[in-house]
Amino acid sequence: MRYLLFLSILISAVTLSAQPKQNSPYSRYGVGDLLPQYFAAQAGMGGQTAAFHDPFHLNLVNPASYAHLRATALETGIYGKYSAYSSATASDKSISGNLAYLALGFTLKSPINEVLDKNKTPWQFGMGFAVTPYSVVGYNIESQERRNDVGVVYNTFEGNGGLYRLNWSNAAKYKNTALGVNLGWMVGKMTYENSTQFRRGIDTLDFTALQNNFRDELRASGFVWNVGVQQDLVLKYANEKEKNNPTKWITLGATAEGSHKLNVSADQLRIRNRGRLFNGAYNDPDTLLKVIGQESSLTLPAIFSLGIQYTKANKLKLGAQFGYERWASYENKLRPEKFRNTLSVSGGLEIIPDYISYNKFLRRFRYRFGGYYRQDPRTAGGENINDIGFTFGLGLPVILPRQQTSFVNIAFELGQLGGSTAIQEQYARVTVGFTMNDNTWFYKRRFE
Repeated sequence: MRYLLFLSILISAVTLSAQPKQNSPYSRYGVGDLLPQYFAAQAGMGGQTAAFHDPFHLNLVNPASYAHLRATALETGIYGKYSAYSSATASDKSISGNLAYLALGFTLKSPINEVLDKNKTPWQFGMGFAVTPYSVVGYNIESQERRNDVGVVYNTFEGNGGLYRLNWSNAAKYKNTALGVNLGWMVGKMTYENSTQFRRGIDTLDFTALQNNFRDELRASGFVWNVGVQQDLVLKYANEKEKNNPTKWITLGATAEGSHKLNVSADQLRIRNRGRLFNGAYNDPDTLLKVIGQESSLTLPAIFSLGIQYTKANKLKLGAQFGYERWASYENKLRPEKFRNTLSVSGGLEIIPDYISYNKFLRRFRYRFGGYYRQDPRTAGGENINDIGFTFGLGLPVILPRQQTSFVNIAFELGQLGGSTAIQEQYARVTVGFTMNDNTWFYKRRFE
């Protein structure tokens, strides 16, 4: 009950909170900057999700991993991001942050009962709930251009908002094969504004200037889903005779997500002003367009990923992953844009020197390293945008009352977005996650 109370309080806080402040010029395209759906444990390994499973950590991207849980896990995380933008003529810096995820996952069969009943079954089941930010829109850009025909042209672009995703995860595992599905709901609001001013000179009080003001506010919502599968190929058992308790194995994993069509309700406003007065008010404004509650739709792409991971129990995880996203099918009728299909590759590893070390705490840490290359679906000035980065992380075990092992996970990502484009972004992202485990859920107490 304490987990459920904590979960409900945090979900209420997240859904009612405002979007984080940031100034990312690329977030004016599409639904904004896409945020990773993986958690801190996977972030430190380059974002490994397709083949990742762990008895104490959640993996939202591949729901099949929930069937491998051996304890209830409550995970929450926050992130902070520092970005440095540069172009041929200007540079800027931005700091942003927000809740990264909030999730609860649990096994439907208590491992304690299995030991007491001496009745180990080949079936395992898992379930979970999660809320994550899916995208964020946040930018404030100004530019000016001197033209002989009209004088000086000033442009201002501003936007904010984003999308959240709520998920209900279910998974089942028979022997070494696990299947899972995420059923969810996407919801959010995005606001895009821009103004263009034509002035005869640089005087901001020039009442002879012309100005166009555009504003679009989009409220989107809709059903989303994805499925996943994981197959363990056991290489070695602790007990070779009984073929139980695997100690070395290879996991093959895959995820697939269909194309989602979200419902959109939009407000659109277009105003043209014939100048500004000395008191700042608009002179003789003309309303070119005013639409309230216009119904439309927004189509998000289908996604597919494949992964492989080698595991030596309590010692090593080593994996690689390939992803494909069909962003050419993206469609927003109110803000038409063309995107490209994208590919991504990543790799990572986790090392545990000695998970039961008694007097050397650092040897019980989980040390994680990784890297990734991702194509961004957006383009800038006809140039493709690519994202490349390196990651490292730590998993710090924490012993809670009743000897329950929980974790504090920290992941660092250093990367560059848009290396060959007009605007380049160098960034550093830090994710801090907290994992609290409890293996007494669904435990049937016995009285002699």
